[in-house]
Amino acid sequence: MVVTRRTPPGNPGADPQSGDSLSWWSYRAPVPSKPEASGHRPPLLVAVAALVALESLTLVAAAAYEVEGLLAGKEAVDPVAAGALAAVALLLAAGLALCARGLLRGAAWSRSPVIVWQLLQLAAGLPAFSGGSAWLGVLIGLPPVLVLVGLFLRPVAAATSR
Repeated sequence: MVVTRRTPPGNPGADPQSGDSLSWWSYRAPVPSKPEASGHRPPLLVAVAALVALESLTLVAAAAYEVEGLLAGKEAVDPVAAGALAAVALLLAAGLALCARGLLRGAAWSRSPVIVWQLLQLAAGLPAFSGGSAWLGVLIGLPPVLVLVGLFLRPVAAATSR
């Protein structure tokens, strides 16, 4: 707790105790230390942020694959759809990269978009199990499950709380 005494504006020699004393004293609450400020990040937080960053890099690779198909002139590729898909993948990759950075900094705002993205990935991966490609379902579904579980474990939740 930090309490400071300020002098009245315009009359630096006046006694702040005379008159309304509350307007001349201020209170500043201590700021809780975030992982970045203290230099200590829980290893689980680093692992979750690394998985989110890996997902971001995967989206960049998917965008590069779309652009490569577009530039190679493959007949099955619609140029407008491929360009739009690549742009959306790059925007999502940038957003996930910012969220991974926010997780490492202990920002509470970064948890919500990461949770939504993981749920969307799970929704996309579940049909792979019924289509006969169980390995593809595991490949798509395992990282979101790990990230979701990691986000709700106590060290990560404490490091990213307000």
